[in-house]
Amino acid sequence: MRNNSQNEQSPAFQFYAGDWISDPSRMRMTLEEQGAYILLYCHCWRGFQIPFDFEIMSKMCNCTEEKIKKLFPKFEHLFKQFKDKHGITYLVSVQAEAERKEQATNRAKRSAAGKKGAEARWKSDDV
Repeated sequence: MRNNSQNEQSPAFQFYAGDWISDPSRMRMTLEEQGAYILLYCHCWRGFQIPFDFEIMSKMCNCTEEKIKKLFPKFEHLFKQFKDKHGITYLVSVQAEAERKEQATNRAKRSAAGKKGAEARWKSDDV
């Protein structure tokens, strides 16, 4: 079942190789840290947020809980933490949220342009 259009999102995000290669945050990470980060980013993209729970995060990254506890501090600054109304802490990817906003802006612009084009095409002056 599809979400309503308000909660719907793109199944993909833009990944710019040049940005990734030259990103100072990425350059300070080991290959293992980069892998864990991109996996958590992808989980945030699909689910909007992930529980800030090292056991769950370790399963998302297919590693031990001890390993994710060691890796996470290196890229923790790329996530925001928030608590829900029940006091459960979640993580949101800063970059994923920026990408979502950009995609929403682009969708709105394309929709407005499409409506304007349809109106111009189908407007009847001879009525």
